[in-house]
Amino acid sequence: MIRYLAISPKSQCWLFHIALALNVLGMVLTDMWLPMVVGAIVTTYLSVDALVRLRYVIPMKKELRELRHELDIARKQVRESYEQQER
Repeated sequence: MIRYLAISPKSQCWLFHIALALNVLGMVLTDMWLPMVVGAIVTTYLSVDALVRLRYVIPMKKELRELRHELDIARKQVRESYEQQER
């Protein structure tokens, strides 16, 4: 998930979707079917991957980070209450 660091995930999604549209347009307008089909398959994979990353993976990572932070706070509170009970 750390690839393509030069551009943002949203820009990647737009780039791959535009590339897919250009591939489909190229398939319609030219006779080079085999290279265009291969290009369309590759750009379809990249488009779906970028969309899934943008819609699901990145928000999930943010939520997991927040949950870990809350868990750390809860563990500290439990540890402090346990230490106070021992005194």
